[in-house]
Amino acid sequence: MASWMIASYVTQSGKIFCTAFLFIILFMKVDERARALMFASNSNMQKDSQLVVDYMSPEHDGSVSSNEDPATMYGCKYLVRVPNEAKVLSLCSTEICWQKEAPWQVGKPPNYRQCMKMTDEVITVDKVWKCEGRLLSVKDPKNRLKDLCLSFSLFKFICLRFTGYSLPQEARDELRRRIEHILFEGNDHVRVFRLIEIELAFLFDLFYTKYPVNLNPCRAVFKFILLALLVAAALLSLYLAISFHTIWGWPHDDQFAVLVTILLMMSTLVVEFVQFGIMIFSEWAKVAYICKYVQSKRLQSSRCAGKLIEIMCGVWLLKPWGRQLRQYSLLKSYSYSPWKCTHNKLTTVYLDLKRNGQKQIAPANLSAQVTKAIAESLRNNRTSNLEMGKSLRLNNLFEKLSWAFDLETTTQVILVWHIATTFCEHEAPPRDPLSPENKDIATKLSQYLAYLVAFAPRLLPDHACRTEYIFDCTVREARKLFQGSSLSMGDKIQKLKVVGSQQGKDIMDQGARLGTQLVKENVDVWKVLADFWAEMMLYVAPSNDVAAHAKYLTMGGEFVTHVWVLVSHMDITRGPRDGEQHNDPERN
Repeated sequence: MASWMIASYVTQSGKIFCTAFLFIILFMKVDERARALMFASNSNMQKDSQLVVDYMSPEHDGSVSSNEDPATMYGCKYLVRVPNEAKVLSLCSTEICWQKEAPWQVGKPPNYRQCMKMTDEVITVDKVWKCEGRLLSVKDPKNRLKDLCLSFSLFKFICLRFTGYSLPQEARDELRRRIEHILFEGNDHVRVFRLIEIELAFLFDLFYTKYPVNLNPCRAVFKFILLALLVAAALLSLYLAISFHTIWGWPHDDQFAVLVTILLMMSTLVVEFVQFGIMIFSEWAKVAYICKYVQSKRLQSSRCAGKLIEIMCGVWLLKPWGRQLRQYSLLKSYSYSPWKCTHNKLTTVYLDLKRNGQKQIAPANLSAQVTKAIAESLRNNRTSNLEMGKSLRLNNLFEKLSWAFDLETTTQVILVWHIATTFCEHEAPPRDPLSPENKDIATKLSQYLAYLVAFAPRLLPDHACRTEYIFDCTVREARKLFQGSSLSMGDKIQKLKVVGSQQGKDIMDQGARLGTQLVKENVDVWKVLADFWAEMMLYVAPSNDVAAHAKYLTMGGEFVTHVWVLVSHMDITRGPRDGEQHNDPERN
C-alpha cells in the first residue's frame, strides 16, 4: 500500500509494478489461510484418520512388534511423521512437481486397507527411541525430546475422536498397557499429564493456527518468499519515500497519509516476523527438527547440527493452558446478580447472558497432588466402565452415603457434595498428617467441578440445558435459605447445621445433611472427600461432545479436557445415567 501510494507520484509504470507486487503478497496470504482451513477441515482429518486406523490394524506388518516392551518405547510402531502426510494442494504449491513416491500403497481386497512401505523417511516412536545421536541420548536424559514425538503420535489418536474413527481393539489394548505402565508401574503421573498437555497444544495449533501447513517443507519455501516480499516492499517504500521527498518534496496534504501507510507496512512486517519466530519454535517445528535428525545419520554425527536443534527445542513458548483450575463456590457467589445495563434481553443477541449466582472466585494452581490423586483413583478403578461410588466402598462408607450419589443427575451429585465439602471446610479440622494435602485436593476439585456446572455445562455428562436449570434452582434455594448476602460464612454454616438435621429434598438441604453426616463419622473426612472428587473427575471426563472440548481450547483449555484425553487413550467409558447427553449429532 505504501509502495503503491508513493510510486503513484513518481511514474505510471511504478504504480503498475507496486500494484502487482501487493497483489502477489495478498494472494499468498489468502492461499496460506485457505490451506490452513483445508488442513483442519473434517474431510482432510477423516482421510488422515483412515490412514492411521489402517496402519494400526493387526493385519499391517509395521504396526505390531513381537519385541514390544511396555516399560520403554522400544518396539512401539506408532507413527510420528510420514512423508507427504496430510498433503494439501493449492495454486501456490509445488508439491505436484516435487512429489516423491507415496509410502501408502493402495488397499487390496477383501478389506481394502491401505498399507505403508516402511522406508527411512517414515519415522516411528521406536526409531526415535533407538536413535543413537547425542541429542536424543546424552543430551536428553529425561526423554523430554523423545516424549515430544510420543505426544505427537498420541495426538494422531485423539484426532480420531473428532472424525468418528477409533483404533482397532488390539491397538487400544496396547495403548492402554503403555499408559498404565507409565502411571502405575513407573508411578509417573507427571509425565502422563505432560504428554497430554503437549498433545492438546498440537490440537490447538491444528484448529487455530497455520503452523501445521507452513511447516510443510514445500510450503516453507513460500513462507520465506512471502517474508522476502514483505521486506522488499518495506524497503521499497522507504526508498521511494526518501527519494521523492529529496527531489520533489511531499505535497502538504499527503504527508500524513504517506506516514500512516509506511507505518502500516512496517507493522505488517513486524507481525509477520513475530509469527514466523513463534512458528519455528512451535511444537510442530520441534517434531520436524527431531524427525529430520533421526532420519539423517549425517546430522547425528554433526555436533553443530545437534546443538542447533537442541537450542531450537529448548525454547518453550507460553501456551494458553496455564495449569490452573478455575474455581466456583456456591456459598460465596449465590447472591451475585449481573448488572442489568449490560445483561438484559436486549444484549443477549450480542453477549452471553450471565445468570444469578454466576461469579467465579480466584483460580487455583493445578498441583502435582491433584494429578496424583486422579492417577490413584484410576489405579483403584481398573475397569473400562466407570461407576460412581467405588471410592466410598474402599472407605467402608458405601451403605451409609450411597444416597448422596444415587440422585437423578450427575449435576445434583456434584452440587450436593460441593455444599458438603464447603461445610466440612469449617466443621472438620484435619486429623491426620496427610489431611491438609487431602483437604487441598478435595476443595480444589470440588470448586472446579462446581465451576463446570456454572460455566461449562457442555463438558459434563448431563445435557447442558438440564445442568443450567438445576444450577439456577440451587441458587434460588440458597437465596431463600440465607435470605440475603449480609451473612458471614460462619452464619451460613450454622443455618446449614439446622437444615442438615432434617430430611429435606432440596439440593441445599441434601448438601447440609451430607456434610453433617460426614463430620459425625469416625473417619478421616478429607481422605474420603479427596478420593470422591478424584473419582468424580474421572467419572465426568468421558464425553462424545468433542466440539465442546475444541471450543474451550480457545479459552486456555480446561483440566477436564486433559482427563478426557487420558480416559480416551485408556479406552475408559462411563455407564449411562438418566438425563445424560448421548451422541448428539448437532454437537459432535
